[in-house]
Amino acid sequence: MTDNSVWIVEDESIVAMDLKSRLQSRGYDVLGISGSGEDAVEKIRQHKPDIVLMDIVLKGEMDGITAAGIVREELRIPVVYLTAYADTQTLDRAKQTEPYGYIIKPFKESDVISTLEVALYKASMERKLRESERWIQTMIRSTGEGIIATDTKGLVKFMNPVAENLTGYDEKAVIGKPASEIFSLTMEGPGTSPLDPVNRALANEGSLSSDEDERIVLIAKDGTKRYIGYIAAPIKDDRKQLMGVVLAFRDLTERIRIEEMVKRVVPGIRATPFRDLLKEEMDRLGHSS
Repeated sequence: MTDNSVWIVEDESIVAMDLKSRLQSRGYDVLGISGSGEDAVEKIRQHKPDIVLMDIVLKGEMDGITAAGIVREELRIPVVYLTAYADTQTLDRAKQTEPYGYIIKPFKESDVISTLEVALYKASMERKLRESERWIQTMIRSTGEGIIATDTKGLVKFMNPVAENLTGYDEKAVIGKPASEIFSLTMEGPGTSPLDPVNRALANEGSLSSDEDERIVLIAKDGTKRYIGYIAAPIKDDRKQLMGVVLAFRDLTERIRIEEMVKRVVPGIRATPFRDLLKEEMDRLGHSS
C-alpha cells in the first residue's frame, strides 16, 4: 500500500474514472481529475500532488505536453504520460519536458502501478540529491576559505564568495573561463614565473599544496596583492574518472605580517602550515554540521 497522491489529467471520462478506481484500490490518494491542460495546471498548483498522470492529447488549446512542461518547471512535480500516440515526433517533443515514464494505451493495471512506483522512487532520489547539494553549497559558501572548482579543461565552474572577494572577480562573469586567468599566482621575488596549481593538479591527477615556507602572491583583478596558501585536488567520479579540480585557498597576508613582526622579537619561530589550518577548519565545519 502507498500514501502517495496522484492527479489524473485525462479528457476521456471513462478512462479517467477507471484509472481513479484502480489507483485507489492500490492505496493511492487520487486528489482529482482534469480534462484539459488549463484546468490541470491550475488544480495541480493548488493541490500539489506527489505525481501526475498526464494524457498527451487533451481538449482545449493546451495539450498535455505543454501542461507537463509547466508542472515540471514551476512545481518540480514528476509527470508520467498516458498516450495512444507513440509516434517519434510526439515522443521527441514529450522528451523535452523530462517525463518520468510513459504508459501506452490501452494499458494494463500492472503497467500503470509499476511505472508510478519507479517514477516516485526516481523523484524521491532526485529530491534527496537536491537537498544534499543545497547542504554542500551552503557549507562551501560559508567556509572561510576561497573555493574554485573547474572542469577537466581548467575552466571555472564554481566560485564561492570568499574566492570572489580575494580575486576581485564575480562568479557569473568568469564561469567557463580559464582558472589560471582568475587565480593569478606568482612567487615573491624577482624573476619568478606564474604558478598554475589547477593545471598541475589536472596533469598529475593528484593533490598538491603550497609549501609552508613559500611566499606565494595572489594578484587580484584590481592589482591588489595578497599572500595566500592553497591546496588543489582532483575531483573524480565513482569510476575514478577525472571530473575537474577543486582549489581551496586562504589569505595569509595578515598572518605573515604578524609573523614577521614576531620573528624580530623571537627568532626561529615557525608558522602553522596552511594545509593544517585548512584541516582544522574542515574538522570544525564537520563537527558543527
